Amino acid sequence: MTIRPVRPGMVEEAERREAPTAELALGWQRRVFDGVPLPVDYYAGEVRDKGPRYPELIGYEVRVGPFRGLPSSEVPAALERFESQVQRAVRLLDREVPVGGVPEDPGVLGSVVTLCTMTHGEWVRIHPFANGNGRTARLWANWSALRYGLPPFVRLRPRPAGDRYARAAADSMQGDHGATVTLFANWLHSQISN
Repeated sequence: MTIRPVRPGMVEEAERREAPTAELALGWQRRVFDGVPLPVDYYAGEVRDKGPRYPELIGYEVRVGPFRGLPSSEVPAALERFESQVQRAVRLLDREVPVGGVPEDPGVLGSVVTLCTMTHGEWVRIHPFANGNGRTARLWANWSALRYGLPPFVRLRPRPAGDRYARAAADSMQGDHGATVTLFANWLHSQISN
């Protein structure tokens, strides 16, 4: 499994400023898992408890260490809220950062980092897929950065090393994205300082 098939399309989607939708991320996941044998083909690109067309995902619960993902019955509604929140955030940021531009104002830059954190953290919290949620969350963070002319700064695969990312992601599973904001701000600063 590789993320190479996703990157070109993701860059184009961000640069075109396509509307952020859950379907966008489902497409990323389908491309990541293309050609990978799966227990059920629709494990790639479909979400837990989406409906009767995907019976193996109904009641499919996930756990990462001691932390449970959102109960499967809550996933579809949570994805609708996620999509609405991200669309509201990008409408505001799109007014601040012109297409092809970068955030000039430190406050706007901070808002972009917050968007990267929120898309990543909420995807981790919801955990909509049977597998590949962390990868998709990191794609969301990088898509958010690319949308506003910033470099992708979150390593996709393997997941970022070290305890800081693991602790931040564990906090996000519980709805607390504060540690991720700090971590992402530091990673972005390191990326653009070099």
